[in-house]
Amino acid sequence: MSRFAALVLAAVAVSLAIVGGALAVPPDHHTDSDDYSGSSSCGSFNDNYYGHLDANILTKLDKAGQPVQDIVHVTGWEVNYRSDKPSVSITAHRSFTIIYTYATDSERDLGNIFTQTAPGQGVLFHDVGSITFAGQDVTVHGPHDVFDQGDAAYCNALIAATP
Repeated sequence: MSRFAALVLAAVAVSLAIVGGALAVPPDHHTDSDDYSGSSSCGSFNDNYYGHLDANILTKLDKAGQPVQDIVHVTGWEVNYRSDKPSVSITAHRSFTIIYTYATDSERDLGNIFTQTAPGQGVLFHDVGSITFAGQDVTVHGPHDVFDQGDAAYCNALIAATP
């Protein structure tokens, strides 16, 4: 599973887990956070990473108290560094919204899902704009390097940041 898919699944799982406690008609509001770490292969080195996510979750309910829509605001950061040269590190930032609509079983991700920059080099990659998942259909607006390239986007950024 790609890191992008894992991030989206984690944010949705957090919101769905919280929905079970929704008993009232007014919107249900919760917050959550998660620290994570891992590693992925870049061939001759590994991309080691650690990061933090904060989620602000609002669940809209119908008159019967059933969930209609989840709106999840996600902010956070991720540090990536080369296993063979730990001094080569880059930090990605994110601030985006996930809108999940129960009636259509669809999800729309909007905003800055990832932006990776390096001093003196500017943007190395980014996922910005929107992505909509509706059944087997995926609609992409804007550049989405991680969605398109997976872990290769991180590997290429670490190579570009290596002196």
